[in-house]
Amino acid sequence: MKKLVTSIAFLTLFGCASTDYSKLATGEASISNFKVSEIHNLNAGQHTLDLSFNYQIAKYHNQPDLYNCSVQFLALDGTSFSVSSGRELPCNFNKAAGEISLVLPTILDKTTFASKEQLASLKYPIEYFLAIHQRTGKHTNRIIGKTPVQVSEIKL
Repeated sequence: MKKLVTSIAFLTLFGCASTDYSKLATGEASISNFKVSEIHNLNAGQHTLDLSFNYQIAKYHNQPDLYNCSVQFLALDGTSFSVSSGRELPCNFNKAAGEISLVLPTILDKTTFASKEQLASLKYPIEYFLAIHQRTGKHTNRIIGKTPVQVSEIKL
């Protein structure tokens, strides 16, 4: 009996915790007052971006972990990808509008553990943009706003 009650409680909690992202209207994000500066010492394996910006999300839904941001690096084939230094997302948005300041490692920073394939596919000089994403599934998302493409001051 105890196992049955525990199982029902677990299934109830699991069912409440899952969100059907496909039923949420896709928002649109705008980014303003975008400022970026690079901090680098390539001999020490350090290359980070110091970012600050204001954002606004139209059609905002108050769902946890629905909106986040990343720095996207352009690849030779015209696609983009991001790297991270851990499992946590660099920023989550829990309001429809606000101001963010953060420091993020780039693909050249030793803390990201970039693969040889990623480094080989990277467009040089390095080009990147800040993107705001909306989750569309458990492991998928869509870019709903981004900055213009920036060119790194690093010359390789």
